Amino acid sequence: MRRALPFLTLALALLGCGDPAPAPSPRTPVEANAPPAPRFATDEAAWGRYHSKRFLLSFPLPDGKSWRIDDHSRPSLFAAHEPTASKVYVLTTQEDDLVNRQKCEARARALGWVESKTLTTVDDQTTIGPEAYDSRIWVALDAAKPGGALEGHVYLFGAFVRRCLLVHVSTKVASAKDEDVLSERLALARARIVRGLTIDPPRITDDATVPRDKPEIRR
Repeated sequence: MRRALPFLTLALALLGCGDPAPAPSPRTPVEANAPPAPRFATDEAAWGRYHSKRFLLSFPLPDGKSWRIDDHSRPSLFAAHEPTASKVYVLTTQEDDLVNRQKCEARARALGWVESKTLTTVDDQTTIGPEAYDSRIWVALDAAKPGGALEGHVYLFGAFVRRCLLVHVSTKVASAKDEDVLSERLALARARIVRGLTIDPPRITDDATVPRDKPEIRR
């Protein structure tokens, strides 16, 4: 776990958060010869954008058409990307009382969204967004997975009046040798998936067209 954190901190720092950490020790020959874990695409043209009519929001996904998306059978929107063992959950809730980000985080925890008790915080920010949502963006690492795998998480707990916006992105690599790949994925998940989420503008009439950004992921 200690080897994974410098890479994660460095990747997030390169996107404007935190100070660069020292480089890790060189890999062993066995690690160097093993096939690397796949990375998220960084080319803008390789990203798609999924629009949810149910939750009236949209967000970008790397290698967009390779994601399996279920926006109907679960309480939350669920998307899975098998090549990178990545998952995205999105949910909005209507609450009875006024909420803040702390109450919405408690809502997420009550729903079981934060499963592990062994998460190590990599980055933690409070922000305004999307739109006027009062939000916490939390990046965390779980290095206690079976077989030495590493799993990273990016959470957004957002609150606006009586609504909660909950987002959870998880991604996994088989071992610490791919910690640099994991860190890059988490940095992109935070900067482009979570921060790239947009709320649909208010609809004045029931048949009003909802604007969409291209390219789209059609379902």
